[in-house]
Amino acid sequence: MYHANHATFELPAQLKDKTMHMFTLRDDGPSEFNVVVSHADVKPEESLDQFGDRLVKELTRALPRFQLKAMTDRSVDGAPALELAYSWRNEAGFMHQRQVITLVAGSKPGTIEAMLMAATCLREFSDEWNAAFDGIVDSIKLRRPLAQAQDGTAGAPAPALATIFALSEPRKTLHVFADKYEAGSKLSASDVNENHWEFYDADGTRLRAHVTRASGGLSLLRPSGTVTLERPAEPHGPALAERLHLAQYIQASSSSVPFYSLTEVRAHLDQVTER
Repeated sequence: MYHANHATFELPAQLKDKTMHMFTLRDDGPSEFNVVVSHADVKPEESLDQFGDRLVKELTRALPRFQLKAMTDRSVDGAPALELAYSWRNEAGFMHQRQVITLVAGSKPGTIEAMLMAATCLREFSDEWNAAFDGIVDSIKLRRPLAQAQDGTAGAPAPALATIFALSEPRKTLHVFADKYEAGSKLSASDVNENHWEFYDADGTRLRAHVTRASGGLSLLRPSGTVTLERPAEPHGPALAERLHLAQYIQASSSSVPFYSLTEVRAHLDQVTER
């Protein structure tokens, strides 16, 4: 078991803690596999998903030929976490990285930080290095986990559905995606604009879609950063329950989505309304 604390000392209030831990296979030169643990500031009221979105945008701008391969939910010591899998080009070729992010209480009272654990490989992750990184993440014990909301929901609550619904009135079709990242990778920007897709979260609340033009033309792939889905503070339009009658067909994006019929979607939305 590795313990990160080696000493204590008084730190001037104006200094920011940018502590980073790096673990490599070699004392010098490139390492086939390494792990870096770092922390980053979280903006006020920024959620884990929002932090993940911001990080992807920053990586897109900073890394040449950045390609996001997956962004999935997982947990760290029972706390919600996100995992990013991506690659980028450097002078030696493509680098591959898996990065797990969770939110923890900051070193100063009342603050929140993101803890980031990134594993990097010079080539595609082998089974050995995937297992090594998963073993490290699964063994983490957080010293400053975020306190559970004091609403009687002690323990780790079941995560909310990440499902995204996309309704096209012209095509009379309801698309069901596992999450907003899958929605961004499966629909083209021309689909969004020409077929007038309306986006909704798992509770059927209308989401606002921002589609921007990327270099080389429009694209809805998340790695290019050309689309974002957000839940506005004020209602952005009728709920999906009021619009579902416009769909005659349903299309599930993958086997991981929880709904395969319009009847199932209607029953789910009726349950949401009854809460």
